[in-house]
Amino acid sequence: MKTTFNTVAEIFEALDESRARLDATLAGLGDGQEALRDAPERWSVAEIVEHVALVEKQMGRLVGMLLAKAAADGAPPPDADAGPLVALDEVAERARREKYQAPEMAVPRGEASVSDSLAALRESRAALISLRPRVEAVGAATHAYSHPAFGPLNLYQWLAFVALHEERHRRQIETLLATAE
Repeated sequence: MKTTFNTVAEIFEALDESRARLDATLAGLGDGQEALRDAPERWSVAEIVEHVALVEKQMGRLVGMLLAKAAADGAPPPDADAGPLVALDEVAERARREKYQAPEMAVPRGEASVSDSLAALRESRAALISLRPRVEAVGAATHAYSHPAFGPLNLYQWLAFVALHEERHRRQIETLLATAE
């Protein structure tokens, strides 16, 4: 997956692409596959999707908060000629090789089906997409919030991280489904 973005449009394209891949991965789930897990203490397919939905909802709120701060500070629009807007190469590399403990608010409760979580994801993605005009109008590279594992990320990094996070968990689901065949 792409980890360097020169424009806001590229970030939103990555969001669209990651969602299309997740939808395609989940489209063919058969009987019992939602409950697949590779160990008793690990998350099932349904729990992974629930986690992604919980996290994306929180990230949408965070992006809104960072946008409000940038607007209040009078930040000008991002400079299209300034070079890469976002580079998450190091974050992506670490995410490929490290295991993380989800914060309590992002731990699935195991109460949502895949279809319930997909509905929540459609809602949270629509909310993110509705923020796009504001993201394009306000420069927020200096407005950051700390990620529990990766430290401070600015608004653009958080947006790109939504796609990166979704892709990480989509690959986990693919692995689970492949091992069950």
